[in-house]
Amino acid sequence: MTGLAQLTIDRIHHYRDIGRAYQVRVNGNLVGRVKDEKSETFEIEPGIHEVRVRLLWLQSPPVELRIEAGDAVRLRTGPNGGITQAWRIYFAPHTAMFLEPVNSDF
Repeated sequence: MTGLAQLTIDRIHHYRDIGRAYQVRVNGNLVGRVKDEKSETFEIEPGIHEVRVRLLWLQSPPVELRIEAGDAVRLRTGPNGGITQAWRIYFAPHTAMFLEPVNSDF
């Protein structure tokens, strides 16, 4: 077992952002990208972290994680709603995407 933890981001399939990869940011720093209907795993230091996904000027609300060495945390992401939620793109860009726990082990 290493001194790091694993953060996995599962991206759902959705027509809105199908051709674009989401940026995965931990504490504001880009750690990688995740494409439509894919999962990516990143190794991060133990501690308290703020995780967001971002696309252009759009982003998810932050998820705060308190993780320890050896933990495996899984989050799920995608656009927040379909055509009826398109207003978010212009009026609430910080809620245009969702990011939520798949498990509650953190």
